[in-house]
Amino acid sequence: MMEETTAQKGMLRLGIASLVIGIWADFLFFGKDIGISYMLFVFSVYALFFWQAKQKSMLVLRRRHHFAWGLSLPILLLSTTFPLFSNTLFHFINCLLIPFLFIVQTILLTESNRKKWYTLDFLGELLGIVFIHTLRHVRTPFSGMKEWLKSRVDQKKYGVGLKVATGIGISLPILLVVLSLLSQADGVFGFYLSEIPRVLLSWTSFETLWRLFLIALVALGLFAYFHALMEEREEHVEIPDPTREEQKIVWDGVIMVTVLTMINIVYIAFTVIQISYLFTGNKMLLPAGMTYAEYAKNGFNELVMVTLINFAILLMTMHFASRAKRLLYRLIQGLLSLLTVGTGFMLFSAYFRLSLYEAYYGYTYSRLLGHAFMIFLAVLLVISLVKIWHDRFSLIQSFAIVGLASYVLLNYVNMDAIIAKNNIARYHDSKILDIDYLTELSYDAVPIILSLAEDERVGSEVVSKLERRIAKLPANDQWQSFNFSTYQAKKWVSQSAGK
Repeated sequence: MMEETTAQKGMLRLGIASLVIGIWADFLFFGKDIGISYMLFVFSVYALFFWQAKQKSMLVLRRRHHFAWGLSLPILLLSTTFPLFSNTLFHFINCLLIPFLFIVQTILLTESNRKKWYTLDFLGELLGIVFIHTLRHVRTPFSGMKEWLKSRVDQKKYGVGLKVATGIGISLPILLVVLSLLSQADGVFGFYLSEIPRVLLSWTSFETLWRLFLIALVALGLFAYFHALMEEREEHVEIPDPTREEQKIVWDGVIMVTVLTMINIVYIAFTVIQISYLFTGNKMLLPAGMTYAEYAKNGFNELVMVTLINFAILLMTMHFASRAKRLLYRLIQGLLSLLTVGTGFMLFSAYFRLSLYEAYYGYTYSRLLGHAFMIFLAVLLVISLVKIWHDRFSLIQSFAIVGLASYVLLNYVNMDAIIAKNNIARYHDSKILDIDYLTELSYDAVPIILSLAEDERVGSEVVSKLERRIAKLPANDQWQSFNFSTYQAKKWVSQSAGK
């Protein structure tokens, strides 16, 4: 009985704390642009998690939790992008990625998982906790309130009240049909009936109801997730399957050597031709009617696709290749290494082509992201090369860590400023500039763009377009929406316009 009372008090405290954060979320976000508010909300959810984990004695520092604790850094850095930068694409992705990383981290810290985080089975466990256990606990507060009322109200009165509530629930759909028919039968009655919703649900009232609904939604979501995360579960013992190793698919070594040899021959020939056409600058060897810019553009997407195909071949061969004959497997390792080097050259070729194309047609988000993606693939190739010769090296762990670190870095390199800087440098060389595209970049690029303010040809137009963008911003930003990039852009444009 005492344990049951303690559990009820724990749920009550969690419910109150979740409700407080729901109200806090309404104060931070409703009717406001996202800025520093997102970072503050993340901190408050962390505070709730640590408090709840401490109450349950589930937060113990262990060496195996180093990856889980390490996730705090990318979560913190990505949360900080909201008050620092104004790139809407990254803000949208971060709004989805940060909750996902938080869920992964809290599952690992509370050891609610049975599978390793770098396996597909872990993803299944994560989805189970979020969409099965969490949803199951959404009704827990209502069940608790029902039991609380039942224990404090006379059983006879409780039974009468329950019957009255049931009668109201049954009569509502009938009343809706009857009232609809009566309003059509009598116009005056219908008029007065239609006035009731207008009076009760004025705009202010509707907004209040909507905000209360959102507060309840946030509070219920937090309560249900943390309650599901920290509930006691039955111990699960996995029975080893002695036939699993026998059932493992293995590819024949001779076949793999043949396939890899033929692929590598093609790539060596391709490399020789690429060196002749692209890197020597020998334009006289180009096919008739093809310009150097067209040559640089054509084939970029195809090269990236071939690179991804090579990755698939590389990963599948490392996983399925037979290791029964050591000498044969060494030959496979050598051919895979050659394939990796060839793939790296293709990446370099695609990167070089894209650089040439940008020099002719300018710099955009998609082209800069293309560069970043190819650099990322090059890093993965280096990791794959290590994996080829060190079989125990964890490829998925490394890919996940490098991928997350690369994405965080991409958030902080200020892509808009890089695009603006490169397009302005191209303008000084060629006198060609897409002013509309330049001035539609995020506010992160404004300090760079305003370097054109003194330019006789485009300076006045650039400043004018930026002034019109700034004028559309709210005059009195609320502190929850504070964004340093926007604040700085207003300041710089104001100073340039005043000169």
